[in-house]
Amino acid sequence: MKLLSLFAAIIFTAFTGMAQSTCATSFKVNNGNGTCGAAGELRLTFPGGCPALVPVIDSVLINGVKSNVRFALPDASKCGGANGYISYCVTSGNMPPANVWNIFFRDAQGVFNCTVVSSTTNVLAVKFLSFDAALVGNSVACKWSVSEETVNNHYELERSYDGKTFASIAYIFSQENSPATKNDYSFIDKSATSQSKKTAFYRVKEVDQQGRISYSGVMSVKLAASAANSIATTPNPFKETISVAFQSSLVGKGEVKLVNMTGQPVGYKTTKINKGTNTVQLENLGSLPTGIYVAQLSINGVFAGNQKLVKN
Repeated sequence: MKLLSLFAAIIFTAFTGMAQSTCATSFKVNNGNGTCGAAGELRLTFPGGCPALVPVIDSVLINGVKSNVRFALPDASKCGGANGYISYCVTSGNMPPANVWNIFFRDAQGVFNCTVVSSTTNVLAVKFLSFDAALVGNSVACKWSVSEETVNNHYELERSYDGKTFASIAYIFSQENSPATKNDYSFIDKSATSQSKKTAFYRVKEVDQQGRISYSGVMSVKLAASAANSIATTPNPFKETISVAFQSSLVGKGEVKLVNMTGQPVGYKTTKINKGTNTVQLENLGSLPTGIYVAQLSINGVFAGNQKLVKN
């Protein structure tokens, strides 16, 4: 019998050691109308229903200040199912009215803390102060400013060419400063002008620690300037030399750049341009690997058009 008890204790200890502490995904407050009778009740929702280790609440902090609320041991009898939760009855103090709590838990693994957001309020993890996108040379410079980064995890810069279907082109982690701090972010899209499109649309997707999403406004950027009506690059496919012909309504400096599909320049030439028809040649291209390239034209530092080419 003693051996059986010892074996059971070893199995229990091994199971507990393998279990991981789990943060709650959201909370809901019941003031006097929950399973705690007249006392206030805190309901915590955990990912997957019931956590392997049901934690005890040690303390609650709001914006770094410790609350006076205290809770009884958890009641996990209703944590199963899609709408399950673990109940914590208030034993003293008052539950704070804030929508974001920093809760310090304790379980068999030790003490840990989690940022938990109210499930009954639509709380944005950040406040967007500004978002801007502009053409700079052959790239698009995107920058945005935010504040109140409470439970933000990361940002994704998204691009579209029709204003409807967006795809992520950059993944940027939050700076994790004080919620009151204004934070600035930026990204340079070097591949926008290589797609032979006239307009690109940008927006910032914000993802919080619970996987919830919010968006900035949408900015549109004209990629093709009106200085050049169109460009024609010959021959296509090419071997040694290409000629880029275009119409310009301006006088000034023209730049022709040949880039590979990773955006790396492999050919470059500047020339003085006049109003009307202009032609620029790129030579000594025979050593380039076979594949797809893009000829890009800029007039007075402003992107004016591009064309996809094949190298034989």
